[in-house]
Amino acid sequence: MQTKAIIKHSTDGDWLKVLGMEIKFLCDSTDTNNRYSSMLNTVPKGTGAPPHFHPWDEAFYVLKGEIELRLDDDVHTLTKGDYALVPANRVHAFTGLSEEEGLMIAFESPSHSHMFFQEINDTVTNIPEDLHKMPDIGNRHKVSFV
Repeated sequence: MQTKAIIKHSTDGDWLKVLGMEIKFLCDSTDTNNRYSSMLNTVPKGTGAPPHFHPWDEAFYVLKGEIELRLDDDVHTLTKGDYALVPANRVHAFTGLSEEEGLMIAFESPSHSHMFFQEINDTVTNIPEDLHKMPDIGNRHKVSFV
């Protein structure tokens, strides 16, 4: 099946609330026959993704702000225009550092995470009370937290 063309305007799509961040998919597995997906990801100061790994590659391109990326035991500070590729099964995490809200484009291949983030949006609505739900959600979507 051939991938269909997609044109999205800035007002298109819904923002999902995920652990203090917001995520909006630009395309997901249904758009690309599971080959890849891409999303906008806000990263306010002090929020981010906890250490985790999954069986797909993930890349990040920073549009604004300052974001700390942990990749295995290494720590990197990413700013506007910086790019990072995280291979499958590598432990990684990120945190917003700047007063200015961070914004990045995340890309994953093959596509998988849109259902994971949708479930978090729908069920992890009170932090920290609902954080105990994260390991089971991760297991259902092949995401392991460290």
